[in-house]
Amino acid sequence: MKRSAKFFVAGYLIAALGLYLGSGVIGDISSPAVSRLSFIILALGYGVIGGIGLGTGYVTSVSTVAGWFPDKKGFATGMIVMGFGIGALFMSKVFAPFSMQLASNNVAVAFLLIAGVFAVIMVLACRYIYSPHAAAGLLHHKPTEADNYEPLLHQRIRLWLICFTYSLAGLGIISLLSPLMQNVSLAANPGRSAAELAAVGATLIAIASIGNSVGRLSWAWISDVIGRVNVFIIMLGTSAVVFLILPQVASPIIFSILICYVIASYGGCFGTIPSLISDLYGAKRMSTLHGLVLTGWATAGLTAPPFFGYLYDKFPDHAANYVYYICAGALLFSTALAFSFKHLHKHCIMLIPAMPSDGSKTPLGGLTADEVLDESPTR
Repeated sequence: MKRSAKFFVAGYLIAALGLYLGSGVIGDISSPAVSRLSFIILALGYGVIGGIGLGTGYVTSVSTVAGWFPDKKGFATGMIVMGFGIGALFMSKVFAPFSMQLASNNVAVAFLLIAGVFAVIMVLACRYIYSPHAAAGLLHHKPTEADNYEPLLHQRIRLWLICFTYSLAGLGIISLLSPLMQNVSLAANPGRSAAELAAVGATLIAIASIGNSVGRLSWAWISDVIGRVNVFIIMLGTSAVVFLILPQVASPIIFSILICYVIASYGGCFGTIPSLISDLYGAKRMSTLHGLVLTGWATAGLTAPPFFGYLYDKFPDHAANYVYYICAGALLFSTALAFSFKHLHKHCIMLIPAMPSDGSKTPLGGLTADEVLDESPTR
């Protein structure tokens, strides 16, 4: 976590330097050399170095919390993932504008202020965050079959595809929320002005962002009760059905409710997948595999919005239906992939029988270690 904090704060500091160099201190910003240098430093700091700090800090904190709360992993990791989403909303709507006001609209100074605040918060937080596997928490760990199960290549690919497909649908529809809502509203009330339609679209975006954050916690919490795979099947399957229904919806209110549901389910997938990975392969390996799986989310973020935007520009009269059906197909495929983990998940969450204190090879359950292995399904 300390390294993540250093990268994250350093990213803001380097970005501030890039913005400062572009303010005219080394030459006219209209000069290609000056503007190029300023952009490179800004992208290196904010995009690369800061991004490394953000990604590693996020994955590490999720893994740490899952280790401390093995019986409530869904709720614990869902809380962290929800904080990730709410933090982005708070940053864009509250903290960044406030920093700009304090800096008298000087962006470079605003970046420095933000870096300073984050540095203080992260230094204090890092003093109280440590892995349970390196402390007394290890004594409370209940070993499961997941601790001894090595992830196979096709399983990693399937987990990656689950993350990619639900992110394709979630991020894709989020990128078109405002125009889709405006189209439905205009069809229901042709007399609305452009300003009114823009306000309706912005309102849905705000409500959906709240639903996204709430879904990250609520679905992950539910997974503690009914199981991770069952929650994924419900979220993905019902969201696919909603997308198949959306082309027939003419009411703006019903449209908004359905859209908020699928976005809350997208957030739920985002919040539940860390605990699913922990169940399958153990908390110690969750960080590595979670980071790998999240590249599916990143890939969807790079491809879905541009692709759906292209459809909307190229086929304005039919783009909405194309988007809905593509999202439904992606989610149905993702549902099938999630179902394929049902048997493995049931096996991996089984507790490994404790060994008696006399050192004999017979576990407390009455089976020898060899017998336990013999009864395990083929991996």
